[in-house]
Amino acid sequence: MKSVSDGGRPELRVRLAAEAASVPGARRFVTDGLVEWGRGHLVDDAALCVTEMAANSALHSGSPYMQVRLRDLESGVRLSVEDDGALVPLPAVAPSPVESQGTTGRGLVIVSVLAESWGIEERVDGRRIWAALAGDGVEHDVRPPMVEHAGQARPEPAALPTDWVTVRLPGCPVQLGIQIDQRLDDLVRELQLIDSEDGPTPPRELGELIERLVTRPAFARHLGRRTALDAAAAGLEHVDIEMTLPREMATVVRELLAADNLADELSETHQLLTLRSTPEMVSLRTWFTDSIVDQAENDAEPVSYDEWVRTRGGAG
Repeated sequence: MKSVSDGGRPELRVRLAAEAASVPGARRFVTDGLVEWGRGHLVDDAALCVTEMAANSALHSGSPYMQVRLRDLESGVRLSVEDDGALVPLPAVAPSPVESQGTTGRGLVIVSVLAESWGIEERVDGRRIWAALAGDGVEHDVRPPMVEHAGQARPEPAALPTDWVTVRLPGCPVQLGIQIDQRLDDLVRELQLIDSEDGPTPPRELGELIERLVTRPAFARHLGRRTALDAAAAGLEHVDIEMTLPREMATVVRELLAADNLADELSETHQLLTLRSTPEMVSLRTWFTDSIVDQAENDAEPVSYDEWVRTRGGAG
């Protein structure tokens, strides 16, 4: 799904959790967008810049979410990462962002060197860090960012590369979803600690498999977890969750369900300390998988959990 910006140039947007685990997702998003636009020569510089910009937001903004934007310009592209974190004052004199631990952060020196121009837009509800890349191969002197001031940002829907999709999980039971996510963390942790003098054991190999499967779509999982935690803090019993990811991740999600089911079998035979999933947990994670796979692979309409249980899933 593409959008056209007010200036008439294509623009892509994605919302991610403002966490370090989202940085690879931001990098993949920008890379896929540039390749789709035929701007592959900008990928290396853009990937470096968005990595530093997204990491800065994740580590320093205190914001729960960030939005990554990619706008096509006649002379190159403009990247930006925006969040609703508290503003941090710029130093009074900042000849080089390397010297600052404030808004810029040490890592943003990379942005300054690679970008034709870059800046920080301060808003009443947060900030936007942006960089314009020309792809001319020129490394620039380290410069402080241009600082702009603006009003409140307008929320805008995602606009994605062709091979990406936003999956909706309507009516997700909040506490049960959090329990599933916590159990997965516990399972990975236990399987990582398994050791054997005789070499790899099935549980160890399973742990390595689950860790790989969890790591690849981590940015989507963290967005869903952040949504569930926010809903729990607000006292909600159900919440609509959205996760944005490359369509190819449907295969990973399907493999993760199979690995999680195998872990339950090992728990049942006491080969693992992590408790076997309850029937309700198995039902909900199967709905997660069916929903993501059907929407990513077939553009199916979202089905709420309650409706899925009534028509297809059952509670066990």
